[in-house]
Amino acid sequence: MADYDRNPSPYLQQAFSDNPYRLLEWTVFMEELGSVADKRVLDLACGDGRLTRILAHGRARNVLGLDVSTEMLERATQQNASGQQESFPDVISYDRMSAADEAFTWKPPADLITAMYLFHYASSTDELNRMGRFIGRNLLPGGRFVTYTINPDYDFTNAPEDMEDRIGFRYGVVDPPAYTLQIKDFEVPIWQWSRQEHEKALEGAGLKNIKWHSLAFPKEHQNLNRDWQWYLDNPSCIVLSAEKVG
Repeated sequence: MADYDRNPSPYLQQAFSDNPYRLLEWTVFMEELGSVADKRVLDLACGDGRLTRILAHGRARNVLGLDVSTEMLERATQQNASGQQESFPDVISYDRMSAADEAFTWKPPADLITAMYLFHYASSTDELNRMGRFIGRNLLPGGRFVTYTINPDYDFTNAPEDMEDRIGFRYGVVDPPAYTLQIKDFEVPIWQWSRQEHEKALEGAGLKNIKWHSLAFPKEHQNLNRDWQWYLDNPSCIVLSAEKVG
C-alpha cells in the first residue's frame, strides 16, 4: 500500500472527482446496504473515511474504520476531529489493522460489515481466506457483508487505451492474477480472484446467500447508459453481498 502513504494525491483527486463513474461506484452498493440506522458497522479498508462518514450520516450507532495506510487513517482522523465539517467523533473511530489479521475481534460483533475495495488487495488465496474469516468472526449471526470489488469476470485485455481519460484510472497487467491500479503516477498492486475463490472464502467463514450485483446508474441518470455502455459491457468492478449464518 506504499502509494497510499507516499503518493495519495492522484488517488484522492480521482476519488472525489465528479466523473459519472462515481454514480456506478455508489448506486448499487448503497442500495444493497439499505438502512444503517442504529447499526454497529465495521468498515474495512476505510481509506480516508469517505464511507464511514456516509454511514454516520445514515444514523449508524457506531462505526469503526480499519485500514493499513497510516496516511489515509491520519486524513480520516483529522476529518473526524471535533469542530471539523462532517465530523462524528461520538460515532466514528479508526484503527490501523489489516483485514487479514487472525486475532482481531470487535466486541460486540458488527451488524454490518462494509468494504469499498478490499478483496483485490489479497495477494494469495490464503490471504483471501483470512479476510473471509476476519469478516465471519466479526459479524453477528444474521448480519450482512457488502463490498465493492474487482469483477472476477473482468477482461483486462479489453479495456480502451484511453480508459484513464474516460474514467480516471487504468490497469496494468503484471502476471495474472496480478495487476496494478494506476492513476497518473500513483500505482498499487491488485489481484483478480475468481467467483469460486471469493465464495469459498466467505462460505468457509460461515456466510451464505452470496450474491453478485451488476452496476447501474440511478433512474434519474439513465441517459448516461449509452455513453457508458463500453464500461457496462466489461465492468472492472462489481458489488458482492453475503449474510452470516444464524
